[in-house]
Amino acid sequence: MTEEIKIYVYGSCHFSERLNNDDAVGTGGYGIVISSNDKQLDQISGGFSFTTNARMDIIGITEGLKRIKEPSNIVVYLSNGYVIDTLAKGWLEKWKKKGFKKKKHVDLWKELDKVLQENTHTISYKHSKDVKFSKDFQLAEQLGKTMSGKKNLPNDLKPHDNGDGLFEATSEIQTDILEIEDDKPILDSICVDASTIENPGVTEYRGVDTRTRKIILQREYDEATNNIGEFLAIVHALALYKKQEKELKILYSDSVNAISWVRQKKCKTKYEKTENNSKLFEDIQRAVSWLENNSYDTKILKWNTGAWGQIPADYGRK
Repeated sequence: MTEEIKIYVYGSCHFSERLNNDDAVGTGGYGIVISSNDKQLDQISGGFSFTTNARMDIIGITEGLKRIKEPSNIVVYLSNGYVIDTLAKGWLEKWKKKGFKKKKHVDLWKELDKVLQENTHTISYKHSKDVKFSKDFQLAEQLGKTMSGKKNLPNDLKPHDNGDGLFEATSEIQTDILEIEDDKPILDSICVDASTIENPGVTEYRGVDTRTRKIILQREYDEATNNIGEFLAIVHALALYKKQEKELKILYSDSVNAISWVRQKKCKTKYEKTENNSKLFEDIQRAVSWLENNSYDTKILKWNTGAWGQIPADYGRK
């Protein structure tokens, strides 16, 4: 009879910026606790700078599975819905057959797939909300958060690397894009954010009042990318306030690329137009045309996630 083993994984990341591949990156850590029959078998932790929450979760699962040598029934608990769906719904197998085309974290998915192919475990993946009060999950959370708070950790992702979903530098970005007002956000402003379930995939964006969090604008697309969503959200806000003849002094976004695109009056995405996203590209062209034919006095600033926390328009899905 195979042994039932539980792996509790907690990935943590203190986001500081958003990069070209749409990931929010920062200093991250992972915590892993392995137990069976309420007996703790092992605990593991590690961390990196310049990484993402999803990467910490993927590494956590991989490292946890590597510790289990004998065939077992395994339940993996984690909080990242994207990672859970990738494994539980068979997305990983589909991506592998298509050569991981246009997918992020390919290096880690390949490593995890290698571990999965080398064992004969029966594995299920569940959301950690069901075990968030268990001592083992709380320990994994503590380990992950502790690692993500450490300094001088090695880099995970590499700036200027074009492969496997890593950061691709944008040379056109101007230094003032990172301009931040004083040591706290200006509340008389609005902020925008976008979210994708799978990038590219279903994408929504919204703009909210920074002070009250009241939603001012929002839209959803069946197929888009996070950066495109951020770009359209900024232009939507600028156009809406100009149409209503309202003053908008400050607009915040946490996407360096979207801010750069707006200033250049170009949507410099590598995402290609298809039959399924034709409406999206119509809106992109409409946004570019608006930028080319209108002026505005709004100051568009980068939200300082590291100092201020998540942008108020955030969807909480990172």
